[in-house]
Amino acid sequence: KDIEQVDCGLKCPSIMGNIEFKNVHFGYVKDVSVLCDISFSVKAGMTVVIIGPTGSGKSTMISLLMRLYDYSSGSITIDGVELKSIEKSWIRNHIGIVLQEPFLYAKTIKENIGLSIENYIDSEVVEAAKKSMIHDSIESFENGYDTLIGERGVNLSGGQKQRVAIARAIIKNSPILIFDDSLSAVDNETDNRIRNSIYTNKKQATKFIISHRLTSVYNADLILVLDQGKIIESGNHDDLLIQKGLYYSYWKIQNETEKNDTLEYATNLSL
Repeated sequence: KDIEQVDCGLKCPSIMGNIEFKNVHFGYVKDVSVLCDISFSVKAGMTVVIIGPTGSGKSTMISLLMRLYDYSSGSITIDGVELKSIEKSWIRNHIGIVLQEPFLYAKTIKENIGLSIENYIDSEVVEAAKKSMIHDSIESFENGYDTLIGERGVNLSGGQKQRVAIARAIIKNSPILIFDDSLSAVDNETDNRIRNSIYTNKKQATKFIISHRLTSVYNADLILVLDQGKIIESGNHDDLLIQKGLYYSYWKIQNETEKNDTLEYATNLSL
């Protein structure tokens, strides 16, 4: 198994969260492109949503940002500094990431949330849990925040695991936050409440959200629509609806689906 090379001696600049991709190309194997000519820029504090079909390159973009892989050509800069010149450990320490299937340890809930920082205090853990809408669930457990959870969080629901992981990312207070389809296991209402809480309390952090649930991300500053490794549409929600492209199609389908689900639920209640 390959061991990642340590790149000591590179730059450790201040990270504010201004990010620019410029003509970025990348492929996992030679001559097979996964990302083609990716260009966009975001200012610190903006919220960016990345959508597209499976295999379009959404998670690959995030992998490049974290220097899990290095782009083959083009440029990615963080606050004006070329990403390849920044130490891998340094940039990763300034990014909080929540995956669709987060890893939790066989420790207490409090320890799992506080894991990303040193010398955390209980009030910080509780505040992060409140922002991720998991506090009430934790309080309902017999041992509260001292509840032991099994390896990978086996005794928590999928939504609870995701919200604990979100609290762990929030408490880190990173200038860059990444949510890779990390609210897929919670309902629409909880999804919206969590996002609103994050938007309100972390305005200074640059946020990247990969999501298939468009109704919860329409208020993003920038939406990037990927297909076959290329950005085919970009803009805010209103811009993309006017274009009537892939985003418009996704939005229309999801709205119709939600209307039908609501109607079916109301009909069942009346029976």
